[in-house]
Amino acid sequence: MYRTIKLRYILAGLLVVVAFQPLFAQTLSDGKTVVKNALLTPRDNQMLLTMDVCLDELSLNHKQSVVLHPVLTSLDGTNRVPFDPLVIDSHAQYVLYQRGLSNLVYKNVRHVEHKNNKPLTVSYLSTIPYESWMDSYQLLLEEDLCACGDLSSMPYVPSLRRDLPPDPVELIALVNETPSLEKPTINLHGTAFINFVVDRWEMKPDYMDNRRELRKITDTLDIMVQDPNITVREVKIHGWASPEATYKHNTMLATNRAKSLTDYVRKAYNLPADVFAPAEATPENWIGLRQAVDEMTTDVLPHRTEILQLIDKVLADLDRGVTNQADRDEHALKSKYPQEYRYLLQNVYPGLRRSDYEISFDIRKFTLEEALQIYATRPQHLSLHEFWEVANTFEPYSDEYNQVIQRAYNTYPDSTVAMINLANVALHQGDKLKAESLLKNAGESGEALNARAALYILQERYDDASRMLDRAEQLGIDVSRNREAIRKMLPYKDRK
Repeated sequence: MYRTIKLRYILAGLLVVVAFQPLFAQTLSDGKTVVKNALLTPRDNQMLLTMDVCLDELSLNHKQSVVLHPVLTSLDGTNRVPFDPLVIDSHAQYVLYQRGLSNLVYKNVRHVEHKNNKPLTVSYLSTIPYESWMDSYQLLLEEDLCACGDLSSMPYVPSLRRDLPPDPVELIALVNETPSLEKPTINLHGTAFINFVVDRWEMKPDYMDNRRELRKITDTLDIMVQDPNITVREVKIHGWASPEATYKHNTMLATNRAKSLTDYVRKAYNLPADVFAPAEATPENWIGLRQAVDEMTTDVLPHRTEILQLIDKVLADLDRGVTNQADRDEHALKSKYPQEYRYLLQNVYPGLRRSDYEISFDIRKFTLEEALQIYATRPQHLSLHEFWEVANTFEPYSDEYNQVIQRAYNTYPDSTVAMINLANVALHQGDKLKAESLLKNAGESGEALNARAALYILQERYDDASRMLDRAEQLGIDVSRNREAIRKMLPYKDRK
């Protein structure tokens, strides 16, 4: 707490030093007193006032004393704390003061002797205890011309005033985007490395590591078919073979292996027959081979560049539907680079033989009461709109609300709606870095444009904010409050 307050003091002091020099000049008695270089500096839980009081033109009669009395007040005048008065005595009054014969009502204050027509500048320093309202203030310089202490008759001149800029977070208007009511079908992707006997395609669950690989598919489906809230829409399997052997043979092998795996999964579940899509296959996995070679170094594959060029040629042919060159190119790889081919055959080719699966499923819509329960146990089952409804059972931008919005984004990280609403949470918290990161890919909706404008306001980029508000307004967003925020913040733009 002490460090926080001290930092606030330092910042306040810096604002005063830069923004207010010189601060004021004031006429005293029948001459002039000029106050220069007045500074208010927070220090060690105190507010320190320093200033130079120039008395060169001040003229006092021999019985006269005047009092310079700085007072710090809140901007609304409800708080008032005086600094130590400075008593300026004529020669005669100063002698009485030294002898203890002065009848001034001011005690324990500094007395300064002033002789007419002689230059004199007094360095003033005084402190008062810091109070929380002193983050914004005005300093008044009061003068007691009779040195009688009659405060009601003391004229004053408003001098140094520090008016803190409003908190821009409190000024900006954040517009959330309501997610669509639609609950889209979810697609889950995965890869299983099913082993088959060489040159065969019969599905053997107990062969090598097949049980473990099959569980990647069956464990997922087990959960789905047991959950009454889930309806499986489609199961699709795509098989890949490695490039050794002929392209024609690999076409037959990959297709039959994909069918065999599809049939195995179909028989394991009591699902409608049309849930299982016809098996698909890619005869030779040159795409996977290229990716593997590209990640290797020349220490492993001395002819890495040449091999990549050969693979690119095969892929270009296959893209054009030319399949009869693949066997020649695979043979060229084997004959030109026999050692490297053997390495690839042993270490890369087995991983090219894989089965990709895609399971598409729907999760039914939940009422708000159901969504609140699901959020506590299986939040991944909620749609973005259901997350939105749960969030709005809490006070906007409360900790609970923010947690739901964050969870919604974690569940749907590619949703621009989730990005915008979480960016608004970050803006409300003053987290400009997080908001900026989220808004980079948040689209061009009116809500996204408004959020970017709010970010620019926090960044003091008011011209950019205005342009963004123009675009948001064209899309139907009420931007009046953010325009007003810019108007209120502009006077403080150049203050440091």
